[in-house]
Amino acid sequence: MEKIVMKISGSLLFPPDQKYYIKLKDTIENALNKGYKLGVVVGGGPLARYYINTLRELKVSEAILDILGIESARLNALSLSAMLYPYSIPKVPKDLTETLEIFNNNLIPVLGGLQPGHSTNAVSMILAEAIGSKNVINMLNGINGIYTKNPKDPESKKLDRISYEGMEELIKRMDQVAGGYELLDHVALEIAKRSKIRVIFIDGKNPETLLKVLDGEKIGTELVPE
Repeated sequence: MEKIVMKISGSLLFPPDQKYYIKLKDTIENALNKGYKLGVVVGGGPLARYYINTLRELKVSEAILDILGIESARLNALSLSAMLYPYSIPKVPKDLTETLEIFNNNLIPVLGGLQPGHSTNAVSMILAEAIGSKNVINMLNGINGIYTKNPKDPESKKLDRISYEGMEELIKRMDQVAGGYELLDHVALEIAKRSKIRVIFIDGKNPETLLKVLDGEKIGTELVPE
């Protein structure tokens, strides 16, 4: 069975929308029926940003803000794992040991954050390594891939493929602060590089796009080794 990690933007899950949750569950069920074995990582999204932005203005340290981001992502993950029952269980793993226990019982582990300083994108790479997956599908909210600049910039161009080195150059232009990981942080990229993990960035607003990727359609942006 091919193993796939799904990284889902927290802004797709919060605020929660019943119709989206139903579509997402149907999509995941279809992927399972196609013979895929899944692991899922969820971001903190707006829930995390509400807390982080407010408390940053009150001079709370970035380390503490990271903890708020982790707990926000874990709450989003709990909502998704509860919705996915019986394919998952309403429990968010705190570490890789718990994650592998769930995965090896043929259930879907749904993770949020793990530790300060790591984005949930980094967690998705760690999960891929742990379960032996070479493919991460990163479901963005309203953005259909990786762009050379801000997607709203008229001069920005969507990339069909990007190398690890090219992604590293993009990351250098990003702010690596709590709540600010938009693509991959350095930790996530280094893990992808050492294990040669392929990442496909797609617009996750329509969950069924995931199935098209699994069927081999060229959608979004593919991050690959040289």
